[in-house]
Amino acid sequence: MISNEDRMIQRYLDEEMNEAEKREFEIQLLQTEKLRERLEEYRLITEGINYYGEQEGWKKIQALEKEAEFYELKSANKPIVTKWLYSGIAASLLLFMIGFSIYWQQDQLKYARLFDQHFEVYQALGGATRGTSAHTFVLPEAFEAYYNKEYSQAIKLFIQASEQEDRPYIWLYLGNAYLGNNQPQEAIKALENVLAYAHVDERTRLRTHWDLGLAHLKLNRKQDAIGYFEMIQDTEDYGQEAKTILNSIY
Repeated sequence: MISNEDRMIQRYLDEEMNEAEKREFEIQLLQTEKLRERLEEYRLITEGINYYGEQEGWKKIQALEKEAEFYELKSANKPIVTKWLYSGIAASLLLFMIGFSIYWQQDQLKYARLFDQHFEVYQALGGATRGTSAHTFVLPEAFEAYYNKEYSQAIKLFIQASEQEDRPYIWLYLGNAYLGNNQPQEAIKALENVLAYAHVDERTRLRTHWDLGLAHLKLNRKQDAIGYFEMIQDTEDYGQEAKTILNSIY
């Protein structure tokens, strides 16, 4: 059966408590380490569902329940599920069932969290303009879409701009547009083009290494990410954040 403690945690995370109940629960959190640990387990489950999607999470739970059927369990302790879909909260029994952790692939979730915590799209240049010619120069329009967080449109326009003018910073912004659009694999390809130039200014180069590190982190490529972060860990612009990430994933 689900304990009262688990029900309280579910109600707290689902924001179903009134102010008095919430205040009392948070006081208990401050006083009880075990309750804090339990709450963190539930939060990890929620992150797992958010990361893999509700349908995939549900499939995982069903697979675990099927696995559990092979074990001799008393009828009162048979697997049950409560409020999984939409709320993202699993029953206590499903936290660790038959030796399988519900918080699956922890490193992947950790890397995704680190990406979300540290990534912000590179600041758009202002006032990028060009005169008209046989072909309309699209870079100003690309930056406008980028600034407005219309990343799909910005991607199309930056690709066009890269064909109109051969500049490393265009690939840098294209890479950031891909990251902003949750396309890390495409971002890596664009960002690697920046480093292919013989001469790249230091600011662009540092930002490219930073973005490549984050893109590889998003894809759970730990060693590749470490390599890029180590290159910039002693720099003024990105060193402190790079060290923070490195300390988290070493």
